[in-house]
Amino acid sequence: MRHLKIYRAIQMIHRNGSIRQAADVLSVSPSALNRSIQGFEEELGVPVFHRIPGGVELTAAGELLILLIDQHMVKFNDLLAEMRSLQDGVRGAVAISLGEDLDAGLLIEAVAAFERDFPGVSVRIVPESSAARLKARQVDLAVLSAPETDEATEVLYAQRVPLMAWADPSLGQIAGIWDLLAHRLILPPEGTGSRAQFRHVLRRHRLSVGTVSTAPLSQMSTFLAQGARAGIAPVCALRPFATEPKAEPLARPLSLKLGDVQISVLRAVGTPMTKASEALSLKLQTALEAGAG
Repeated sequence: MRHLKIYRAIQMIHRNGSIRQAADVLSVSPSALNRSIQGFEEELGVPVFHRIPGGVELTAAGELLILLIDQHMVKFNDLLAEMRSLQDGVRGAVAISLGEDLDAGLLIEAVAAFERDFPGVSVRIVPESSAARLKARQVDLAVLSAPETDEATEVLYAQRVPLMAWADPSLGQIAGIWDLLAHRLILPPEGTGSRAQFRHVLRRHRLSVGTVSTAPLSQMSTFLAQGARAGIAPVCALRPFATEPKAEPLARPLSLKLGDVQISVLRAVGTPMTKASEALSLKLQTALEAGAG
């Protein structure tokens, strides 16, 4: 925290134009404050202030530094406010990006369970099939299928889950993938791990896809409800669904071997985990473990 004290001191000296006046505000002696600034300047390798009669003024390097300090302190103070608000786990906000082949089913149920446990925490869900928003610090967590990771991202948890075919009951018996391809398919968007895995299965069997529609998983149930079609989705992401609680499901899982897809919960390296993001991460992990079975 030493540099934070120096940053605050530099801000105060700049605002007051005087080391002596800044020292009064900070409740330290002018000589002690001046020594601290001089030590920082030696460490930096360039002077931050010109000492002039009656006070000080920023050097060219100091002008650049004060811009960086102001930006840093705003972000740090925002972080402190969020951390304090989340100490009791009932206030704050958390943002999560879900791959477009994962934004339904057990993962959404996990978010709903988190909301029940943390009723004072706002939740924002962003559909995205890459880690771009995570790397830009626009979300706290990302859940992606077969993600490309690098030094900027950390895998908190990973689980392989089966990729499933889901069909409208009116399609009748479907014995193999070739039967599936005779009907319109609802596929996850390009760039998702589920789409890549299904493409791999087709290549292995030397098959080509026929008529398809592309939709995020959150919309797949609407497409399947139109009848005479099938969809591809991870087993944890889509479930049999019906228009009424006791009605027959509008889609059924098919016993076709489509392989597995790895689903990962990611965070950005170097970003502190708040209590809310830690709790949500655990909820997502539990959901993926359940889905793998």
